[in-house]
Amino acid sequence: MPKILIVDDEAAVARSMQKTLLRAGYDVETAPGCDEGWQALNASPDFDLALLDLNMPGFGGTPANDAGLDLLERIHEAWPEMPVLILSAYDDPARASDAARRGARGFNVKGREQNVLEQIKSILSGGQ
Repeated sequence: MPKILIVDDEAAVARSMQKTLLRAGYDVETAPGCDEGWQALNASPDFDLALLDLNMPGFGGTPANDAGLDLLERIHEAWPEMPVLILSAYDDPARASDAARRGARGFNVKGREQNVLEQIKSILSGGQ
């Protein structure tokens, strides 16, 4: 069963995405910020995919714009092959482009769980 890490400081968003992924048959863990997400990855580096909020508590616990991109870069330094998707409250083409340039496999607007689920299925089955 593929294992997914969701890092998002909005508990309701993380819980909704977690429920969607659990129903689809994935093993899911959540973390509320960069520090906790990084700790989860290091404690159990067998995650198949990470789903990161764009704006959340960054390293050191201070809320930061683009903190998810900082975590993305750190993940790709340690696990270059791990696919990472970015979630944002806003559809922002410039940020989506920046995320892709830094190695994200996708950029999604929160609340569109079905789109995210389809993208995860595609990535984990060898597509995209």
